[in-house]
Amino acid sequence: MITLLSKEVWMRIKNSSLYFVLVLALIAMFGFNNQVLADTSNVNPLTKTFEAHGGLDKWASKGAMIYTLEGFPLTPQVAKPNKSTVDLKNRYNLIESEEFTVGFNGETAWSVPGPDAVGLPPRFFSLGSFYFIGMPFVFGDQGTVITDAGTTSFKGKTYRAVNIGYKKGTGYTSKDDYVLLIDTDTDRLALIHHSVTENADVDRVTWVFDEWQEVDGLLVPAQLTFYPGWNPENPGEGFVTVIKNASFSDDSPDPSIYNPPSGAVIDNSPEVH
Repeated sequence: MITLLSKEVWMRIKNSSLYFVLVLALIAMFGFNNQVLADTSNVNPLTKTFEAHGGLDKWASKGAMIYTLEGFPLTPQVAKPNKSTVDLKNRYNLIESEEFTVGFNGETAWSVPGPDAVGLPPRFFSLGSFYFIGMPFVFGDQGTVITDAGTTSFKGKTYRAVNIGYKKGTGYTSKDDYVLLIDTDTDRLALIHHSVTENADVDRVTWVFDEWQEVDGLLVPAQLTFYPGWNPENPGEGFVTVIKNASFSDDSPDPSIYNPPSGAVIDNSPEVH
């Protein structure tokens, strides 16, 4: 059961550095390449992990992913259930809830009923919310540099570590780096920590994949916990997100659903590099 943010908890987050860190974490995840797979010679350290999650070929065969997020602790609006329809070929996204609709068609990000409906820039939320749902497969995108990093422990357990970097010009935040911790018993992705490239009280944040679910032969997240910072022995207070009603389709959605409707407010926030 997910407890949505109370007004008191939200104000504590809003008035602390956690809000800023979470926004930056979304920025770090926003806007990577369309789904063009990397040269497989560069993904050897993740080959078994991709296979353990169903395989890059099966992922690449899908046209769309649909799922509902609940409990994402960035704003009270996005903590409530919201449904994403992601075009996996082009990385367009349509996010719908009772309080807002957000869309991104590859060029334009927009929101209804207005710019404050989500509580943060729609440009960042539209694809940043998808990036961790698509892990580990998004690390097969072109421009990704994957290298072995030995082993790392988290809460007393040792994991195989893999470094993820990006070639210059890849996405909007090519300076970001990720460290993936792989369960040596299952080859599944267990958790990640990654850099925050803007000024913040912490320079890394952590996402733990608590539970996985199999959907159409692919293993995708069912529950994640976000921790501000990287403290492998004592990560502190975590914030849980649940992914429900996940499904895939072989075909991409009608692209017109991602275009701003009449009355939508266009997000003109600057792109992040």
